[in-house]
Amino acid sequence: MTKKLAVKLQEYELLIYGVLKAGGVYRRSINFEDYLQELRLLVLKRLLAGEEFQARDNPALFKWLLWRLRDLQRSSQRYETRHHFTNEIPEMITDEQNFIQLELLMTIDQLISGHGQADHLKQLITDFAMYPDDTVMKRCLRLKIHRMTYYRRLKLLQQVINKNHYA
Repeated sequence: MTKKLAVKLQEYELLIYGVLKAGGVYRRSINFEDYLQELRLLVLKRLLAGEEFQARDNPALFKWLLWRLRDLQRSSQRYETRHHFTNEIPEMITDEQNFIQLELLMTIDQLISGHGQADHLKQLITDFAMYPDDTVMKRCLRLKIHRMTYYRRLKLLQQVINKNHYA
């Protein structure tokens, strides 16, 4: 992307943040960064198509972006309702699985004990043990954390494991 286009896109940031605010998407929302990126891409596509429009006092662009944001929110809501995410533990667990899971949790507890964010790390590892094949989005929804928070905790967990493993 050229610098001129990057500067031009930067002019629309206030409008994009206004659309997000009007759509009820705040920084603490799980999908904030995803929606922000999508709206930036929409504006960029229109700029690349050669359209010239104002960055300020442009109700037509604001309404169009808000309409697109609502579409994104509806599709996200449909996805969540189709793929009902729960925190429930499967009821049919054999004794052997219980023992393996208990042994794993005890090992994890010894590994993480004494760390400042031990509860968050235990929650993350338990989720990995219960749902090993889930996507990041499903895991974040289930844990009720933002995607970037998930990545920070994952990196912290990696550091704790490396520190204990190579110590």
